[in-house]
Amino acid sequence: MNKKILITIALALSLMAACSQSENENLEKIVPVKIYKVKSESISQYIRTTGLVKAEDDVILLSKIPERVEKIYVKPGMKVAKNQVLAEQKNDIYKQGMEIANSALRTSEVNSKVTLQDFERMSKLYAEKAISQQQFDQIKLAKETALQGFNQAKSAFEQAKEQFDNSFIKAPFDGIIAAVYVEENQTINIGQPVFQILSPSKMKSKVNLTGTDIQHVKVGQKVAIKFPTIREETFNGIVDKINSSIDRLSKSVEVEIVLLSSDSRIKSGLFGEFLIEIKQVSDCIVIPENALLPQTEIKIDKETGLQNIFKKFYLFVLENRRAKLKEVKTGIANNGQIEIISGLSLGDSIIVIGQNIVKQDQKVNVIE
Repeated sequence: MNKKILITIALALSLMAACSQSENENLEKIVPVKIYKVKSESISQYIRTTGLVKAEDDVILLSKIPERVEKIYVKPGMKVAKNQVLAEQKNDIYKQGMEIANSALRTSEVNSKVTLQDFERMSKLYAEKAISQQQFDQIKLAKETALQGFNQAKSAFEQAKEQFDNSFIKAPFDGIIAAVYVEENQTINIGQPVFQILSPSKMKSKVNLTGTDIQHVKVGQKVAIKFPTIREETFNGIVDKINSSIDRLSKSVEVEIVLLSSDSRIKSGLFGEFLIEIKQVSDCIVIPENALLPQTEIKIDKETGLQNIFKKFYLFVLENRRAKLKEVKTGIANNGQIEIISGLSLGDSIIVIGQNIVKQDQKVNVIE
């Protein structure tokens, strides 16, 4: 009797387990997903390169005389005007030499004028046969000697004045003092750096592009510029110049980019990323690139036996709360976004999170 009861209980439990399993199989797994609603946008294709920006005028001023720095009139960051005196070196000896040379020039000038007057008077007498050839030759030689002496005195004065002027270090253009390399009362040598001055009104950068990329670049093309030190901001620029030859060593072409944005945070020597726009598509379908599910297919050419590799792209579209796999054709891509040429329509909802775990026709739950 007990044996029959046990068999009955076992059969009952088996039936219950079978029913439970059947119910579980009928329960459909719902995957939580996030969607993106397809809309019309614009997208651009860029060539990316990096480089340093520099002021169009960026000059290191060097000492021209070996003397002590007596006065420094500027500090880093100060604006200066063209020909403004930035520093003055000890120059009393040069001033004295200029005054002596100037005095010698004035004496030579007077002597030259007197001699020239004598020559003109003697020339008239010679024409009237009133003086001999020898007398005329003598006054002619005196005139040439006086003129040569005047020219030498003038040259000596100009050199002395230049030496004196060199003791005043001046700004070659309107700009900003970027650096001061010396201190007052410091004795410096010829050719020693004294100041760095730059003009921030026009900043530019020289970058190198490959021979392939340069085919897509023209003067006047737009450039988006980003700096790691100035986050979340993009500055504007244009392609200003393109070198006409390819560098033999690097196999690249130098391109000059001018910044159109004026910002005090952009300093000469700042490292930046340059995005040269080579193509723009307006009013097209653009989606997040991570929504795509790429697949690689290999087909064998029956005639040649060679393998041809094809890359296809798929994504899941939401239809009646279910995931539907669709093949799409892609266009240009940029910064995590990609153009869809065919396979989608405006207003479609595509799965952008959960697309890697969902299956065809599976029911999904859209979460915000």
